[in-house]
Amino acid sequence: MGYQMFSESADKKIPQTSCGYYSQFVRQGGIVLTIVAYVSIFYFGAIFGSFFTVLGTRIPIKENFTTTRSHCIHCQHTLQTKDLFPIFSYVSHRGKCAYCSTKIDAMYFTSEIISGFVACLLYYFYATDLWQLAALAFVFSLLLVISIADYLYLLIPDRFQLLLLFGVLFRQAVLPVADWLGAFISFFVIFSLLFFTSLSLPDGIGGGDVKLLSILSLTFGLEPTLFIILLASFSAGSYFLHTHMAKGSSLQRRLPFGPFLAASAVVVHFAQMLLIR
Repeated sequence: MGYQMFSESADKKIPQTSCGYYSQFVRQGGIVLTIVAYVSIFYFGAIFGSFFTVLGTRIPIKENFTTTRSHCIHCQHTLQTKDLFPIFSYVSHRGKCAYCSTKIDAMYFTSEIISGFVACLLYYFYATDLWQLAALAFVFSLLLVISIADYLYLLIPDRFQLLLLFGVLFRQAVLPVADWLGAFISFFVIFSLLFFTSLSLPDGIGGGDVKLLSILSLTFGLEPTLFIILLASFSAGSYFLHTHMAKGSSLQRRLPFGPFLAASAVVVHFAQMLLIR
């Protein structure tokens, strides 16, 4: 009887202890692997963000991005390998050129950071749907290129708009349930609204912005696109007033609206995904 009681208590105690340590190890290992995965995805996204920034800066001015090596836009010095690591190079040089010490536009650093976070969000929401992930990655990448071009040159090239249209239609095609009628109704409503607004207020919104929002409405729908317009307008207005009051910028200057539209589209989409979950 005593031997049997001792055996039973030992049998109960050892598996519980071993299982506890094993479960703790698995949990800790899973957390570490998850952190490593997301850090890797973040930096992978930052690398692509750096590349798309190059496309946005060079293509509108017809500068070759395949043969021309990266260089400082101020001193024209060719950048070395150590100068080309996204985020790290900018931070290590304190936001300045390593050769002429001229301050580098924070646009480069910002685009890399945003691309990293967007890559993580895409993986979080669409890791099990590779078609959706690929389509949205293509769309958001083009939005970054468009934002850079509009920010630098106040221009959204039609070739970018056509590529965006292709990406949006592809994304609509791979949706589990595609509402094509609703998509085209959204397109017609948004295009009509913005087109007549641009006619009555010529300086209010540019033709490139009208086309950009109309294309986005095909895949995001009518209500989300209206939220995109509201959020972008509020953000752009706040930025405009801030730069005027803080830096004395002219009230007559033109403000690139594309970056605000692109950022708002990303925010509205992922906010919608969070609400669905």
